[in-house]
Amino acid sequence: MTYPERLAFAGLLLGVVLIGCSSAGSSPTPSISTTASAAADQATSAPASVPPTAAASASDPASAGPSSDCGSRPPDLATIVGLDPSARLACFGGSTITFEATVSKAISDCGIGPRIEPAWFCLPGVFVDVPAPADGPGPLDVYWDPASGITPASFPTDRTVRITGHFDDPAAATCHVTSVPAGQSPATPDAVVLACRETFVVTGVK
Repeated sequence: MTYPERLAFAGLLLGVVLIGCSSAGSSPTPSISTTASAAADQATSAPASVPPTAAASASDPASAGPSSDCGSRPPDLATIVGLDPSARLACFGGSTITFEATVSKAISDCGIGPRIEPAWFCLPGVFVDVPAPADGPGPLDVYWDPASGITPASFPTDRTVRITGHFDDPAAATCHVTSVPAGQSPATPDAVVLACRETFVVTGVK
């Protein structure tokens, strides 16, 4: 699912609830936004969507296990982006995945709204594309823990790199809202954790 499609999908499901962070200041922190318009205006904003509260609390996508709809094994990037976020959890869980991708551009901000931690589930991050064909299925937004030693310089724009990582990172279980701007309501704790679990976390790139 491409970046605009994920934004539209989130809007249809939730009246739009997005994970994001503000680019202002030297230490951006993630947020969950109840309005998509500000994020949609930024082509380099992260698209991670928070699933409906009922779905987040009633079921665990990863517990369903892989199905015949999971595509090729081991998965390439085209297979991964061809699945919606909940299907990625069900198909791959927290297993290690390696694929080739062409670096598109850095994620500069993640919208507005309530702030969450850990901050690195929003920034730093980059969009990566299927190397070929040019009209591939669209980008995947990926992130990393700065403590891993990976940096934005590890992702030269327009270069094809080999990425290793996983969904369902253990740190996702600690995702939580830290502050809520006046007039906004955060997603439920379960929805926040699930959105972090659906994030692809890079552990190696070369």
